[in-house]
Amino acid sequence: MSIEDILQALDDQCRQECQEIFSRAEAEAKQILDRAQAEADAIRQARLDKVKAEARSETTSMLYTARLKSKNTVISTKEQIAEKALASAEEELHGLRSRQDYPSILEDMIKEGLVRISGKVIVHVDPADAEVAEAVMKRLALDHELLLDIQSAGGAVISDADGRVRIVNTVEERLNRAREKLRMHVSGILFEEEVGAAVGGG
Repeated sequence: MSIEDILQALDDQCRQECQEIFSRAEAEAKQILDRAQAEADAIRQARLDKVKAEARSETTSMLYTARLKSKNTVISTKEQIAEKALASAEEELHGLRSRQDYPSILEDMIKEGLVRISGKVIVHVDPADAEVAEAVMKRLALDHELLLDIQSAGGAVISDADGRVRIVNTVEERLNRAREKLRMHVSGILFEEEVGAAVGGG
């Protein structure tokens, strides 16, 4: 083999080895780029998921706050309307005794109290109602005792002879019952709102 052939063979071998090295380097570079791209995609997706979660949380918080504010406004408005209605009713009821139909109203209130009483009845009324109450009891023709021992804007307290059964049916008691119904109504609104929010996931 001549020197030229030997040099040519060495040159070919060098070229082949260089090509192999280059190919391996290129493949490794591609793998590194692919890994880097995958890591970048994962980081970007994680950040996107975090941003979405924070947005959902903030939206839920804002919705809850808005619903709570709206609920409180509705309740406050209803309470104000109901209180005005009760105040108006209270004012009207305090003038009840001056109405022409008050005798029949008092009679109905006494009758309502008599439903759960048997035997002799004790009728407690305000002294201002003495005459009307006496007339009512005479018409009812019941064994009774009339006591002028309460202060009221109207109505009566009915009890049995030994005082074990006592029915309070005065104007003031009627108003108290109305206020209690109002509180129950407001509580009902709160309960319904909370149940609705729980069912709706809000």
